[in-house]
Parts: sequence; C-alpha cells; structure tokens
Amino acid sequence: MTSARTPLRRMLRHAATFLGLTIATTALAQDLRPSAELVAAIDKLVAKKGITQDTPGVAIFVRVPGKVVFQKGYGLADVAQRTPITRTTLFELASCSKPFTATAILILRDRGLLTLNDPVRRHIPELPVYDSEHPILIRDLLQHTSGLPEYFDFEGVPMRQGSYSVNEDYLGMFARVRKDHPQQFRSGSKFEYTNSNFLLLASIVQRVAKRPFSEFVRDEIFIPAGMQHSFVCLSPQSVPQGAEPRYNRAFGYEWHEQKKQWKPSWGTPPEWPQKVMVVGDGGVWSNLEDMASWDTAVRTQKFLKPETWKMALSPSKTREGKMLDYGKGWSIYANADGSVYGYGHDGTWAGFETSYYRHLGTNRSTVILSNRDTLETDALWEALDAVVEKHVGE
Repeated sequence: MTSARTPLRRMLRHAATFLGLTIATTALAQDLRPSAELVAAIDKLVAKKGITQDTPGVAIFVRVPGKVVFQKGYGLADVAQRTPITRTTLFELASCSKPFTATAILILRDRGLLTLNDPVRRHIPELPVYDSEHPILIRDLLQHTSGLPEYFDFEGVPMRQGSYSVNEDYLGMFARVRKDHPQQFRSGSKFEYTNSNFLLLASIVQRVAKRPFSEFVRDEIFIPAGMQHSFVCLSPQSVPQGAEPRYNRAFGYEWHEQKKQWKPSWGTPPEWPQKVMVVGDGGVWSNLEDMASWDTAVRTQKFLKPETWKMALSPSKTREGKMLDYGKGWSIYANADGSVYGYGHDGTWAGFETSYYRHLGTNRSTVILSNRDTLETDALWEALDAVVEKHVGE
C-alpha cells in the first residue's frame, strides 16, 4: 500500500558504523518524562508542517536507548466531529503492515509448516505458471523479487462478499488477466516493490494456519506483544466495537486544492464503507501505545528464533547474489560496505502516511502516524531526529 521510494534516512549515517546487524535483547527501562524543551521543539516542528488544532494531523513516538521519551498527538482524527489525535488514536498503518505479515509467515516457517523456498503455487495453486524453470518462491514475495504485476491494476474483480473485495477475490485474477498483466521479470532476478506479494503472503498464512489472517495475527503477534487495541481490518465484522472513546479511529484525509479543504478518503466500517478489504500489504490499524509494544517485541526478538530475526532484518539477495535494500518484509538501511545501520518501513494509503524506523547506532526508534496526505514522513523524520539529538542525545 505504498510505492517504493528512497527515504532521506538512507543517506544519514551518523557517526556510528555497524559491522553487521545487532539487536538489543536486554529488558527495556522505564519511560522518561519528556523535557519541556523537547516538547516545545517538537511542537514548533509540527506547527511548521502546517498542522493545527483544526486540521488532520500526526502522532509521534520516540524511544531512545530503552526509554520512551515522547508520545503525543497533534491535530484532528475526525475533522467533522473535531475529535483530537492522541497517543491512543488508531491509524491505518498502510504498508507499515507488511512487517506484521512477514512475521506471521516467519512464525509458520519456524514451526516447520512452510519453507521460504516453497513455490508459491504449492499454497496458491490459482497462481499461473509464469516460468516453469524459475517458479516464484515464498522468499520472492517477502523480498519483492517475484516480478508479479500490481493487483491494484486489475479490473473486473469479483466481490463475493457483495459490497467489497477480499484477498480470495484476487487469487484467481492473476491467471485471468495474465495476457494484459504478465510477470514483469524472471522471479528472483531483481527487486520491484509490489503489493501483490503481500496479498499472497496473507493468503498463504490463512491457508497454512487454517484460520483467518486477522485471527492469526491477533493471537500470535498482537496479544503476545501486548498490542491491546490493534486489529486487522479483514471485514466489517473484524472492526472492534464498543471500544473506549479515547481509542478513536482516525479518518484518512486528502487535500483538495481547488476547494481548499480536507476531504475524508478512508476509514473503518461502518463509518466508512470500504470497497477493498485486502490485507497483508496493509489493513493493520494501530496506535502509538501499541507501536511502542511492537518496537519492544522486535527489539527483544519476540515471536521468532534469533537467527530468523537476523535473516529478516538483513539485506536480501537476488538469485545472482546482488544485495537488496530490503529484508524479509522490512526496508533495510545499509552503508556502502553492506553494514546495516537501521531498519523499518513506510506506508502511504488514502490519506494515511506512516513510518516506523529504528536506527541501530543510536538505538533510537521513531514512529510517525499521520492522517493527512501532504505530510512527507521522511522529511519530518529527518527534522525530528535532529531535534531529539539536540535535546536528548544518545
């Protein structure tokens, strides 16, 4: 649910150079109360981005070595109702959902229920045989080396649920539209970011685990991580009802220049009647509190074997051995010598702009969740990182 792009942070090296990937495994310390100077500096930074108490806004989380030093929301989650954004407001994570999907696949791999070298057709026989000598493997989906066409481009997709389409509606479409949407390149030969990969991964999880993808992620990731209010929007029935008002859900907003106003463009049913409820490439809704728990889980290597985490958070390679700046469901940020200095993911979808990033040299994590399509999270992260460096340091 986002296009590939080159984040500004890929150019940031700081002073530290990592000779390989390291992950903190010690217990996380208690959170710190942010200094008045830090709060004032971030308030000023957000205001410079045009975010006010009357517009769609942003929620920001920062953790420095083991301690959360900042969690705050700015602007409105719902402009019409003037509902403010807080650290408990839920956002559509867009492509920040992909690491959750990848983790689900790797959980099944660690349990011996699949391998990354499994041909995708072993689990999704609906997928056509594009090249019998070079079948698409699960690892190709995880690292975007499949060459599959983008499912967003398909037309005439059936809606077996009646009013909206789901993953299963798309599985047969790859064969149906193969002539107009062929495989773009031989699997494993190059990187090209494609949302179809993670649609298929979520479907594989559902078939191998023999339960809905939303339930698997809830039971195996959200609950163990302590992510109490996150959910996968798989259907209208999967949206939690009766939650405390403070766990409000944001609408995504797009700016209409001609009318000089913000227009809602995405939300959860029943307030927003979604027509596409595909998951895997997106579909996770979460907030700052739960993303802090997710950050803790990744830092402490929860869910997966240590060697599996190392593989997920290391650069992948093509069949010919070319290094990629993507791991297994994660964007990987590395120096010219291949040493990794950070990992994370960005997301863009229907007014939502999201970002999760961890820099290994400073051991600093940052989460940015926004419901306005004009916010460039990479530029905000760069400015935010400079502010935190000045007022908190290492």
